[in-house]
Amino acid sequence: MKTNIKNSPTSLLIANQQRVITALVLSGILSISSSISLIKSATASPLNSTISVTKENIKEKAPVKRLPRQVANAIFQDLSKNQGIIRNDLEVVKYAAKTWRNGCLELANSGELCTQALVPGWQVTVTNGKQNWVYHTNGNGKNLRVANRNTPNNSIKLPEKVRESVLKRASNFLKLPISELTIIQSEKRDWRNSCLELVEPGRVCSQLIVPGWKVVVGAKEQALVYHTNNQGSVIRLNQKESEIKNQELPVKVRKAVIQAAVESSNLPVSELQITNIQKITVDSCLNLPKPGEGCNSIALPGWKVTVKAGRQKLVYHSKEDGSEVRLNSSASNVRLPQHIADTVLSQASQQLGLPISRLQIVAVERKQWSDACLGIRKPGVICAQVVVPGWQVTVSDGRKNWIYRIGESVTVSYDKDASEIRDRGNLNGVPIPTSELPPALESGIVFRQITSGGFAGRNYQTVLLNDGRLISTRIDDANDSERRVFRLSQQQMRNFQEVLEQNETAFQNVNYPATVGAADYLVYTMTSSNGTVQFNDISRNNLPESLKVVLNAWNELNINTIR
Repeated sequence: MKTNIKNSPTSLLIANQQRVITALVLSGILSISSSISLIKSATASPLNSTISVTKENIKEKAPVKRLPRQVANAIFQDLSKNQGIIRNDLEVVKYAAKTWRNGCLELANSGELCTQALVPGWQVTVTNGKQNWVYHTNGNGKNLRVANRNTPNNSIKLPEKVRESVLKRASNFLKLPISELTIIQSEKRDWRNSCLELVEPGRVCSQLIVPGWKVVVGAKEQALVYHTNNQGSVIRLNQKESEIKNQELPVKVRKAVIQAAVESSNLPVSELQITNIQKITVDSCLNLPKPGEGCNSIALPGWKVTVKAGRQKLVYHSKEDGSEVRLNSSASNVRLPQHIADTVLSQASQQLGLPISRLQIVAVERKQWSDACLGIRKPGVICAQVVVPGWQVTVSDGRKNWIYRIGESVTVSYDKDASEIRDRGNLNGVPIPTSELPPALESGIVFRQITSGGFAGRNYQTVLLNDGRLISTRIDDANDSERRVFRLSQQQMRNFQEVLEQNETAFQNVNYPATVGAADYLVYTMTSSNGTVQFNDISRNNLPESLKVVLNAWNELNINTIR
């Protein structure tokens, strides 16, 4: 006898179940997604996950996008290393794809400034059966932070009066309505002077403690950092720490800057590119006074514009309307034209009686000389009082340095006074020009290394903080995607600080240059509280013993910490 499958008891039961589910959906008691989950859990086989996660561990419906194994492994490794937990005891109980609003993954540390760029990533909850940890990570797990171990920045609430004043100031600056601005960080601070630690040229600051706030205002991909007093009646913009992007650079300013870059680089407009613009406050000399020039210290609005010109970086200050533009030599990476370099080296070779192969140019700076004699007076010579654009070039043989002045007509003059720099005790060390020294260490930083150059051309910075954190970042990384944060033990900190104290004379603001003809080498700029030293892959084997001791201790610290 044939069995009527359509009207069999099993088929009738399934049909009745489906009718009941449909009725519940229509009545709003059961959601469609729940009914689908119910059917799937009753009929589907378990799926293989990319990580070791069972159905019992996942408290909510798993998202469509799965957690990459490398993200889970990175979190397990972090917990195992920092908490001493066996990896096999850890399980992921919840995860979700997220897009974080800043480079700190929305978990900034106190006083930390975060890049305001969107970072795709994950929020992951991990457990060992006794305790849960919530992590924020980037897409591949190389950047991760623990959410439930983080201390909020603004545990002390920002006063409403300060909040309103800062938002109003930011609104006026960015020409945006307050509704489009958000205070993303606030921190109670005691400023060390009446200028709130933001000194301007010609401004006198009283050395007294001013209680106040450090406030970060976010708008799209911009961040403005403000220093205020306690009441918000005094507000100052921290230009250095602020990130101001996508500004509308006035056409007149753009044309004036590009014209100046053409004259400076001798490159056509088609090979120039404006890479960064920033609103700044300048004095009557654009904060770049010429020799003997008197400057009015009244604050005026202006622009700071960075131009990429071949392999050079040219930084200009401009008035708000573009009526005057000046090159910021200390902030620029200016390359000396080859014909000028050849002329300088040839003259130095004749003057010093040394072959050109033993000489190299170790420093270059664009200059505006005050007269036709390039500022060097000679008996019986009358110098026309005209501004002469030119260069200041430092030549070295690895033991001593000589400084030359060059005018636009490629007239070369030896600057004897500037060349007679006292011997600092290191035979191979060349003094670093003041204009080329990196910023001094900020409060809370024990040591800093900047690595630049090489074939890749990427720049990295590693800083050691006095709380034991070792932070490594790539400079100009908009997403802050390569940030690494590690923590040293108290013993490691003590050992390294003792090495620094015992060898403090190694940091005397000197450079140990590479040999003539070397190229594509890495340059290391290391700064302690005593000063800066610079060397490279080629010269590191010939460094003074005291510096080698510090270098070995620093490298050992990094090898044992950064993996």
